Amino acid sequence: MNNVKKLIGVKLKDTQVVFIKTNSKSMKVVVGFKNATLRDNCEHMITSSNVLNSCGYHAKLVSKMLPKISLHNVLSEVIDEVDRSLDATAIRAQEKTVIIDKIISKNPCMKTLKNAGHTLEVVYLNKNATNDLLAIGLKVSPAIRSAIIHKQQGNIYLGNSRYSFRDRFHFKHCYHCQMLGHLSTECPDKEKSAVCMYCMKNHRTNTCPVKNDPAKHCCVRCLASKYGNDAENCKSHHAGDHKCPVIEREITRLKKNTDFESKNLM
Repeated sequence: MNNVKKLIGVKLKDTQVVFIKTNSKSMKVVVGFKNATLRDNCEHMITSSNVLNSCGYHAKLVSKMLPKISLHNVLSEVIDEVDRSLDATAIRAQEKTVIIDKIISKNPCMKTLKNAGHTLEVVYLNKNATNDLLAIGLKVSPAIRSAIIHKQQGNIYLGNSRYSFRDRFHFKHCYHCQMLGHLSTECPDKEKSAVCMYCMKNHRTNTCPVKNDPAKHCCVRCLASKYGNDAENCKSHHAGDHKCPVIEREITRLKKNTDFESKNLM
């Protein structure tokens, strides 16, 4: 693997490379470029090496993700006209369509870009049973996100209200073992007892007797972390707290892998 890293370094000796990293676990060599154009131009240069193929390696372009944004406390009346006699899948599809149609009807800059082929779609929709408000997650092109910020002061008009957006960085959180990277249904430890999100004892999170007592909270994820400082500070928060350093590092990683700038990425 190190030989492949050296080979790539030689091939790109005159190119502005941000990094060349190896991952001994996945046996991958990852090359970072400062922009997509430079990356695309160097693809042939890397793949043309017979030595690379003889070592069992091949090159694969990895693009950054499109931005995702979220709107919170949206009045549920925006989806009142959806036909509730349909099955659940059809209802959800119609809700998403109605939301997009209402967004583009009141946000001309977003409509123009969507009509030009830019991405604007609902990827998350949740209704709060307590207050009947919606949380909406949208996947957008970098240009649409930029237009919302610069032309609409960070606001989206939907129904008869105005909502500010937040960037959304989605990661998998298992509520069985409290680790990141998989869901409860995929948990490798699902045959074991559940781990509480608040106190890390073996009971379900919703039955935790100390969930409202921060002094007794403890993060099982930080206790198991390979970073020493995480374990030392595991009692400063619980596993669902976004101040958890493991979650913060994951969000930082997702930010780095999100393209906020490319004007032509749709």
